[in-house]
Amino acid sequence: MGKGNIVYHNLRMNLDNEQHRRVHSVLAELNTDVHKSVNQFLIDAADSYISRLAGNELTKEPEQTGECLYVRREELEQIRREIKDELQREVIVTLGTALAGGKVIQMPQTVPERAVAEQTDREIETEADETTLGLASSWG
Repeated sequence: MGKGNIVYHNLRMNLDNEQHRRVHSVLAELNTDVHKSVNQFLIDAADSYISRLAGNELTKEPEQTGECLYVRREELEQIRREIKDELQREVIVTLGTALAGGKVIQMPQTVPERAVAEQTDREIETEADETTLGLASSWG
């Protein structure tokens, strides 16, 4: 009767394949004075290879329930557009504030932009520091 703590994995080699022939040649002539056994040699070789691949997708991940692990191009494009629009608004407000000498200038906006701008206006400090004023005045 077999032991419960031992598992078996079969290894099949095709001697028409050069790589398989090389492995077979080494295993057939393995120096057991240096290596305990063919089995231990294979375990050591596999363990060394697995250690070098640590962090890569070597084994199957548990299946996620309905959650997508990847970001699609469309989602990346939407994120890029949102960041670009927000950055543009912030730059315009900052430069407008600096050029107006600390007074907030309101740019014409669409309804959704107005809602975002109102939120942004509450978050942005309206007083420009000396560095911003210096940079803004040097631009024009």
